[in-house]
Amino acid sequence: PTQADPFTMDAQRALLDQLMGKERNASFEEREKMQRHFWDDDVCKHFLVGICPHELFKNTKSEIPEVYDKVYDLRAKDEWEALPQEQKDKYSYQWDTLDLLRRLIDDCDRKIVKLKERIAMEQKLKNEPKKLTEEEAKKLGEIQVEIEKLSKKAEELGEQGDVEQAQALSTRVETLKGSAADIMRKPDDNRNPNRVMIVCEVAGVLMSNTDSESRLKSLYAGKQYQGWKKCRDFHEELKQKLEGKSRPRPPWPHEEGRDDDRRERDRGRSSRRRDRDRDRSRGRRRRDSDRRDRDRDRDRRRDRSRERDRSRDRDRDRRRRRDRSRSRSR
Repeated sequence: PTQADPFTMDAQRALLDQLMGKERNASFEEREKMQRHFWDDDVCKHFLVGICPHELFKNTKSEIPEVYDKVYDLRAKDEWEALPQEQKDKYSYQWDTLDLLRRLIDDCDRKIVKLKERIAMEQKLKNEPKKLTEEEAKKLGEIQVEIEKLSKKAEELGEQGDVEQAQALSTRVETLKGSAADIMRKPDDNRNPNRVMIVCEVAGVLMSNTDSESRLKSLYAGKQYQGWKKCRDFHEELKQKLEGKSRPRPPWPHEEGRDDDRRERDRGRSSRRRDRDRDRSRGRRRRDSDRRDRDRDRDRRRDRSRERDRSRDRDRDRRRRRDRSRSRSR
């Protein structure tokens, strides 16, 4: 049996992941845990709004070169579309899409202007006479002298009634005129002289006034033209929809509950930190008090010991004095 191409399988798997999500083969409970939400970072926000140029121009000459790995998640789109418009206006997705479309349309319009300038320059060059080389100018001059000479001779023969000879000279003159025209012809003059290039005002592609009807139909039905038409139409619709509205700023609505929870957790952590600090402070004070008590006890014991030593010394001195006194009295 023929083995499937692993690259093709990977591409199909990636497409299914994009359309159905990586959790498509998981159980219902697992899917619920893994389900994306429209605000997730890996979800394409342009797709939610209604148009993603990255996908629209894929595999066309207008394809956006930058790497784009966002996911077109249908469940996330349903979640977004279920929101009322006033809730959608609290997110920046519509403004972000409007900015992207405006940038792409501006780039396309600049391309159209450049193409028109190029066509005008080519037409101007086409209408200018050819610049002859020295050899071509010499040859052309010889031909023109020969044409004048033969034309005059043919006219004289015609007046003399020699019609056949005059006709032969006239034929020779026409041949020489053709040779002169060949010398004056530019390399690109072999193209259809009636052909005029036109720039498509929507997609910025080149057309010709000599293009067949089938080719024009193919162009207007093509992915590139349809993509640019949708971009321009959607841009105008979105621009009107957002007119007079202010661009929202974070935090986003789905983060508000998280912020409350975060603040509550922060308050809890702060409270626990204060309790720990209070306990540590109490512990330090208790240890300091115990240390002072121990120091006082040690000092008292040292004082009592010194007092006992002094008392013993006094007793010993008294006994010595008494003994000395007794010795003298004998």
